[in-house]
Amino acid sequence: MIGARREGLALRLQGIRKSYGHVVAADGIDLEVREGEFFTLLGPSGSGKTTLLRLIAGFERPDSGRIELGGRDVTTLPPNVRETNTVFQDYALFPHMSVAENIGYGLKVKGIPRSRRRRRVHELPVRRRRRRADRRRGRRHRHRGRWRLARITPGGGIR
Repeated sequence: MIGARREGLALRLQGIRKSYGHVVAADGIDLEVREGEFFTLLGPSGSGKTTLLRLIAGFERPDSGRIELGGRDVTTLPPNVRETNTVFQDYALFPHMSVAENIGYGLKVKGIPRSRRRRRVHELPVRRRRRRADRRRGRRHRHRGRWRLARITPGGGIR
């Protein structure tokens, strides 16, 4: 457990296996991602990408294997106590919230005071104009990819 932290690993998967009935979605997956590394998971439809991400986030439990985040074994921990963020492919933005509220949502969940959240959201380069961040509808769908990225980075896009 402490060894992964000393080695600078953000994520370590060891012998991960997950099946749904007779269908094996992941089998013997070993992976190491170092702190600060940018990692992309690519593969054809049905190759187990989503299953692997759901396992890392804690939405699923592996049949066998170990998941470490920052040197800590999180294999059996629920999603709310893991240091991960998830934005699903569709419906990633809350339609009832402004852009700023969507970006700051992760901070809100962590209990950051409203004034501090607002300040930190307004410091982000994602926002070009303050009034755009306060929009709830309209043309924001054109920029939703930027807002998703801001929302999934640690701390809701803000460190």
